[in-house]
Amino acid sequence: MASPRLSAAALAAVVLAAPAAADARPASRGIFTEAGLGATGFIGPHQADAAVGPAIALRGGYDLFSWFSVGVHLAASSHEATVPPPPEGEWFQLYRAQADGRLGFRVDELAFFAEGGLGIGYISSNVLGKVGVTDPGEDFSITFGAGGGIEYQIKNRHYAFGLAGDWWLMPDLDALSGVDVRLYLRYTY
Repeated sequence: MASPRLSAAALAAVVLAAPAAADARPASRGIFTEAGLGATGFIGPHQADAAVGPAIALRGGYDLFSWFSVGVHLAASSHEATVPPPPEGEWFQLYRAQADGRLGFRVDELAFFAEGGLGIGYISSNVLGKVGVTDPGEDFSITFGAGGGIEYQIKNRHYAFGLAGDWWLMPDLDALSGVDVRLYLRYTY
């Protein structure tokens, strides 16, 4: 007959050796930064006035809750004007800065979100004046934006990769509007 001490030791060894239930993959919360690369194109009546161009985006902010964050979104894109000649081969840049908010939820390592904001936009050239986008001396506009995306949290809880798309509107520049698509890397401190 086995001694009670040996049975208790065997039971403890079995319990300690049994696989533990895995916790959900943790994601950091707090101050974050994002850097993204993608493309920007115009939609609506001015779609034919500029080619789709390369874009960069930076975002920084703070996660107030696991489901809501606030931040600042900066975006820049470069476009070839496709207005009737002359001129030909002209390029211009579009810069946007906005305060925004993001609502989201997480399912394991995936996060889904919707975002939106308000800010200011700047167009670097009057080349689109020919089609009524800009008037002389007019290069700034308020900017509205809304979008969403999906994010993948890697095993390191500070890093995530994402794919996002945004719609934007610059009403003071003849209701110029467009869409951005970007791949990004997020770091949460």
